[in-house]
Amino acid sequence: MQRWMAAAATALILASGSAFAQSINDSSAPVDISADEQENINSQCRTIFRGNVEMLQDKSRLRASVVNAYSTRKPGAQPGSNGCGDVDHVEADGDVYFVNQDQTVRGDRAVFTYANDTIVITGNVIVVRGQDVARGDRMTVNTKTNDVKLESSAKGRGKTGRVRSVIYPEKSQTPAPANR
Repeated sequence: MQRWMAAAATALILASGSAFAQSINDSSAPVDISADEQENINSQCRTIFRGNVEMLQDKSRLRASVVNAYSTRKPGAQPGSNGCGDVDHVEADGDVYFVNQDQTVRGDRAVFTYANDTIVITGNVIVVRGQDVARGDRMTVNTKTNDVKLESSAKGRGKTGRVRSVIYPEKSQTPAPANR
């Protein structure tokens, strides 16, 4: 589960890479998961958290209605045995929120796939960092390269629902030189 939170933190790079680096979650910190219900289906190497799921790690928090964690089957493990290995991918559904000290990402669904280092957040995606806001229908993040793509199904100038970003330039902290 630790990779889950670290990967989710990587999704927050949209606004600024250098500022983001300061807010990366400690992936070695313990993960605290609470939900209304937890079900382990060992025959499918699947763990389901249902109902007001909240995952906390270091300075980051993930909330969703349902979270499914899928693990790989260990080689030679018999069906029905506890032969599940590392988490392969995680799916979060229903009012997905990821919050850390710097940014908030919201979407209807998020899928974190470790094999290709990819996070895909879909459905009314909103990324907020300070006053900066980016919106779209689908955001894809490569956690290895930090490449981010924000897309929308609406195409063409003047169409509502297109990708939209409002970015406020940073104001300089150095005082202006005095007039002579």
